[in-house]
Amino acid sequence: MTKLSKPIGIIKGEGIGPEIVPIAVECLTEAVKLQNKEPVFIEYTGPAPATEYSETAYQKLKEFYKDIKSKNGCILRSAVYARTVYNLRADFNLTIKPVSFEPIPELLESALLRKELVEKFKVLLIRENAHGLLFSKEKIVQENGQRVMHGSYTYEENKIKELVKFAFEKASQRRKILHLFIKGDVWQKLGPLWFDAAEYFGKKHPDVKFEWDHADTAFADMLLHPQKYDVVIALGIAGDLICDPLATLLYGNHTVVPSANISPDGFTVFQTVHGTAYAIGGQDKANPIGLIRASSLMLESFFGMKKEADLIEKAIRNALAKKFRTIDLYHPQLSHKLVGTKEMGRLIVEEIKNEVSNA
Repeated sequence: MTKLSKPIGIIKGEGIGPEIVPIAVECLTEAVKLQNKEPVFIEYTGPAPATEYSETAYQKLKEFYKDIKSKNGCILRSAVYARTVYNLRADFNLTIKPVSFEPIPELLESALLRKELVEKFKVLLIRENAHGLLFSKEKIVQENGQRVMHGSYTYEENKIKELVKFAFEKASQRRKILHLFIKGDVWQKLGPLWFDAAEYFGKKHPDVKFEWDHADTAFADMLLHPQKYDVVIALGIAGDLICDPLATLLYGNHTVVPSANISPDGFTVFQTVHGTAYAIGGQDKANPIGLIRASSLMLESFFGMKKEADLIEKAIRNALAKKFRTIDLYHPQLSHKLVGTKEMGRLIVEEIKNEVSNA
């Protein structure tokens, strides 16, 4: 058995992380046996608090990111404190966050959106990941007997171009439709930075149809007419507000959706769209599917191992087809079989082993 050429950094984090990360690691390990491969894992052992900012944890994580990047590796992680994550995104230019939304047939029964609409979804949402309010510098001062928050944030043209370039390339490989969700008429200074980048890369990809939409109405239109949308760029807060609700509408919960934070130089951090879920941490209630799918996304996009990635996705669907559900997706009226985190992980691992042995 030979080792994969690049290492995978592992960050368990807190909350449900210590429960779901080992399951994703085991799934990944079993899947790459299809090519008689063995992953190389490097586990982070420092602090990673998820409920408060720690400068010590930030610096330790920064060192870990730097070490994995120097080895040309990638990272699979659970959630850590948001401000720490934002700092690391800025430090390592992790400006691009793609999230794929396509129907999972076995979860159509759990969808909150009408089945016929869910079945038409094939959208790649690209969240702008390094600018705007989430990265603002803020301070609170006393003015006229009240607290007043002052804040400022920046947008860098080069980073905008990197994201738009990525989006046009993806659209050119798909259905050749690209939308930008932005309040273009309101952000009269910011809008042209995005529009100029779109014009520039549009000339390099004349096959791609580009449109911009008002951020406040575009999401509703996408829900009603999903067939119109393919690749979508959503700025900062807008992307954040679209992502989790859309996942819940399509799948019944956002716990099954993976994502990635990508730097234009190739360094990538894979994760779920959900957080630490402290309320259920250590209770064997967490759904591991989102992070398992993040490992699948890693195999396909970072290691170029599409067969292994597809194998993991098939194993997940097999387990779901047998009606096994963790509590977040459990509906007894649909004849679901309630299982905990460990059992759902075991079932999916067994499905992967079966697929590998039958290949």
